[in-house]
Amino acid sequence: MSTQQAGTPPATGRTRLKPDERLMPSPKLPASQYLLVLAAACSALDPVGAAELAARTGVSAKNCGLVPVFALASGLLVKGHRRATYLPSEKGRYIARAFQRGEAEGLAALRSKWKGQWFARCVRDRCRYGPVSREALVAKLMAAARAEPERLKQAHVLLDLMVAVGLVVVTTPGELHWFEGASYTDAPPQDHGTGAAQDETRQAVGQQEHDRNEEPAHEASRGTGGFGQGTGPSRPDGPDQPATEAEVPRPRAEPGGHHAATGTGPEHDLLSLLLPPVLLADLTRLSATEVLELHSHLTAVTALTAKLRGHQVT
Repeated sequence: MSTQQAGTPPATGRTRLKPDERLMPSPKLPASQYLLVLAAACSALDPVGAAELAARTGVSAKNCGLVPVFALASGLLVKGHRRATYLPSEKGRYIARAFQRGEAEGLAALRSKWKGQWFARCVRDRCRYGPVSREALVAKLMAAARAEPERLKQAHVLLDLMVAVGLVVVTTPGELHWFEGASYTDAPPQDHGTGAAQDETRQAVGQQEHDRNEEPAHEASRGTGGFGQGTGPSRPDGPDQPATEAEVPRPRAEPGGHHAATGTGPEHDLLSLLLPPVLLADLTRLSATEVLELHSHLTAVTALTAKLRGHQVT
């Protein structure tokens, strides 16, 4: 009489997994039948076994008995009080209610409950940089499940099941992708609207830099008919410029007085007039009327500049 070798799993007609292997669906059922039996099992009110599932779905009892094992491992079913019977878990009942409202809602609910499973995380990580081939995803699933080569068909069925549920989408012939697109799992996810807003912000900043570079020449042509001609007060450069109380301080003197005649002097450069800070004490050099005129002119310039740059002034 032969004795069973120590450490060898008993022969029960069903392949046993090694301690570090992960369960994958049986290759004996196509993905469509898997989903049909799974939805029936999740809708059960009483403990169901292979015979009850076969009566509800029309799939053979032998194949129906292969579905609950994977559903149990993914948290959709729990064991019933009778042997080889199962009941839906809270997740399973949630999926059943969704399938009652429609197939699309049922698949969406199943996606939401399977997104955290090891096989979903595996595919999402593999597709982080874009679509990949079916062979690449199957190889990734095999490596994650620590499966032997003879379980290759199970990996293909698992991938078919993910495609049927909608976790994986076909982008081009021969290429598959995670249903949410590139996930970049090593970086925090960001909303598409946020990314668009950041792009718009970068464009606006670039436009402002361009406008800032263009602004002196543009304002110079306007300043020759406004501030440069004495129709409005000029901004004083600081207390080092002598002037009487009734006079508007003149611009800073630049070496080489011929610049004023050629239109390149500081009185033609708006930035050279606005950049030096104006202290509160400097306003004493202006009369009350000139202060009001200065305020009016600055308000107008601010409103026009904001309008040119597409901003609203409140």
